[in-house]
Formats: sequence, C-alpha cells, structure tokens
Amino acid sequence: MGSSRNGWILITVGIGTLLSSMTNSVTNTVLPVIAQNLHLTIGLSSWVNLIYLLVLILLLLPAGRLSDMANRRILMTAGYVLFGLASVGAALSRTLLWLLAARGMSAVAGALLLSVGPAVLTATFPRDQRGRALGWQALMTYFGLAVGPILGGWLAQMAGWPAVFWVAVPIAALGALMAFLWIPGTVPARARDFDTWGSIAFMAAMVAITLLMNPSAYPGHAVLAVVVLGLVALVAAPLFIRRQQRFSDPLIDLGLFRARNYLYGTLGAMINYLCFFVALFLLPFYLTTVRSWSVGQVGLVLTIMPALMMVLAPWAGSLSDRLGSRGISTVGMLANALGLGAFTLVAVSASWGLIPLVGGLVLMGAGTGLFAAPNNAAIMKAAPSSKQGVASGTLATARYVGMVAGTTLGSSLFHLLRKLDATGVHPFLTAFIWVMGIGAVFGLLGCWVTLSMERREVSVPSSTLSL
Repeated sequence: MGSSRNGWILITVGIGTLLSSMTNSVTNTVLPVIAQNLHLTIGLSSWVNLIYLLVLILLLLPAGRLSDMANRRILMTAGYVLFGLASVGAALSRTLLWLLAARGMSAVAGALLLSVGPAVLTATFPRDQRGRALGWQALMTYFGLAVGPILGGWLAQMAGWPAVFWVAVPIAALGALMAFLWIPGTVPARARDFDTWGSIAFMAAMVAITLLMNPSAYPGHAVLAVVVLGLVALVAAPLFIRRQQRFSDPLIDLGLFRARNYLYGTLGAMINYLCFFVALFLLPFYLTTVRSWSVGQVGLVLTIMPALMMVLAPWAGSLSDRLGSRGISTVGMLANALGLGAFTLVAVSASWGLIPLVGGLVLMGAGTGLFAAPNNAAIMKAAPSSKQGVASGTLATARYVGMVAGTTLGSSLFHLLRKLDATGVHPFLTAFIWVMGIGAVFGLLGCWVTLSMERREVSVPSSTLSL
C-alpha cells in the first residue's frame, strides 16, 4: 500500500473508525441491561444511543470543514484523547444525565475522528491507491459493528455494563499515541470559509426535529415543548437552506441534489439505515424481555448482521462496477424489508422457533451488505470531482440521520403503541409487531427510491448543479 509511513497512517485512521462503530454497536447490545440498572423506560434508554447519533449529525459537517482549515495531527490526537476521557466518564456513570453527557462527549470525539480520517487518507495516498485506502476504512467500520455485539454481551455478562466502556480506553490511548507519531502535522494549503451561522441554523433545526419525534425527552411539558420546538424548526430549517444557497463554500451543496442518482441515492441511504436501526434497537429488548436471553446470548446472535455486511460489502461493490448500482441496491433494500417482515413472525408465533429470527438477521445483514457499497458508488459518481468532499460529508450525515430516525421509530412509536394496547394480552409483542411491520413498509418505500435511480452512472458537470 506504499511506504511504511502510509501504512501506519492507514492503521491510525482505521483505529478511529473501529472505535466509533464498535462503541455504538456495543451500546446497542447492552442497552436493556443499562435500562434495568438505571431504572429507565425503553423511551428514555433510547437517548443513550440518540445523543451519540444526534451530536455526530450536528458536528460531522462542521468538523469536516475544520479538517480543511487546521492541523490534522492535533485534531486527530485530540479526538482520541477526548474519546478516551468520555469512555471513562461513561464507565463511571451512575445516572442517566451523567451517561448522556459522556456519550455526547464521545460523539464530539467521534465527529473529529470520522471527519479528519478520510481527509488524511485522501491527502496521503495517490489517486490510484485511495480506493483501497478508503475501502480499508469501510472494512474497519463493519469489523467494529461485527465484534461489538459479541464483545459487549460477553463483557456485560462477566463484569457488568461499565466494562463495555472501559475497553475503549486503551484503544483510544493507542490511537492518540499513533496519531501524534504518524499523522502529518501540516495545515491544508487552501483556506476555506466557515459558515458559522449556517452551522448554528443546521444544529438548531436538527435538534428541534429530533426532540419533536422523541416526546419521552420532555414528559409533563409536551404541549409547550412541541410549540417551542416547532417554531425553532420552522425558523432554523429555511434559514439553513437560504445560507447554503448563498454561501460560497456551503456545508451541504444543495445543487448536488439536482443529480437524480445523488438525490435518490441519499434518500435510499437514509431509509436503509432507518430499517437497520429499527431492528438493532428493538431486538435486544425483545430477546431479553420476551425470550429471557442473557446479554451474552443477545450479543452472539446479533453478530450475524454485521458479519454478513463485512463479507458481502466488498463483493457487492466490485459487482456494481460491472453491473451498475441500481439493481443490486434494490435487491439489498428488498432484503431489508423482508427481514423486518420476518421479525413480525418471531412475535406472532412462538411455534416457529428461531427460524424467523435467524432468517430476519440473515436477510438484514445481507441486505445492508448488498446495498451500501453500490449505493455509495452511485452517489459519488453522480457528484463532479470538485465536489467529492462535500458529497462524502453529506452522505455520512444522511446515514446518521437514518440511524436517528430508526432509533426514534423503534423507541417513540413502540412506546406509543405499547401505551395504546396497555390492557392487551401482551402489549410488548403487539407494539413490536407493528413497529417491525412499519419498518418493513419503509423498506418497500426504499425499493421504489432505488428503482428511481438512473441505470447510467456518470459524473454530472458542476455547471449543471448550480441553484
């Protein structure tokens, strides 16, 4: 992969990607245990994940801009140090508020690592090696997702849930040392303007919309909160759009969405991760509450999904180079919809045993593995070469928006449906079936979105994208 220094840089960036994805999947797995120990409802416990995803969404684009303006060695080293400190804080947490603060700090660190990493790889590796370097980073993401559930389940069962955060501390320390030693300390030559007011408007709109969809965050003050949050969203969202249209170097280039494959590919990415995170959030609660499985057993079975993603994603990406992205992405999205449909059968009839559960996990793991790489390729091909960095940042943000939407659907809608059927025979199962079914409908909608993409994949000239 080039010089030995480039190899060390690749490993250093990969550790950050692994740390972020592994911590997220670990937390999802042990969330029922955290909820039980801290006496939380499912709706409140969802914020342990939501706060991480939300802060990432808020900071990914600004952090990407910062990586083009400041010393990347300092930024990446600071990201690792902050991640280690946040992990210590999460491990020592004994209240929800303290845990949320630590998770939010982890997300700030994650935004630095995930934004600076690709910029470092792009600047380090020559054009003919960048694909493999970025592919290695994607592989580390899937590896973190795969090892997280089984590691988290085993640690939580053997040493309690704080252990899943302690394990990140030495990894972050190693990453900080390697970043200090190997990441180039040069400042990018091209200065870029930073859209401060656009960033503030984006953050305000995203926070307001997320809170509107999660009423568990403000119990007892629902009407007032909805009015205030609604007004903030109605003011901030249009303000952000206007800023992006007028600013010379916007956070999100809205003109890119004039390209059909960019528009539908981004929507498809959001829906795909919505489907995936509906299952990832609710399944641990179902398996521990209804099936009475241990957290170790839950972690083991949930590994099926990311393991298949890790195996299939490189093959799907290679296949899309020959056959195009539209068909393969659609097959992957359909598999996600069928997987969520299979999970409804898990709850409908216990006589089916583990067949629907394992089948759903296989379908969803294979579906996301088939979908992600071809869809990403279609999006990046639709953006002109001068807009690749903006396109990549927008795509990453879209993925995390989908994760937030999936977690929200899995928590808020589940909580609402469970309350409506509180007098039923088994309100948990009723709500579980409905949420998985609604998730499957989103998957079918995603099939329509991917089928709306063009078969022909070409870069769109910059001159055609201006608003």
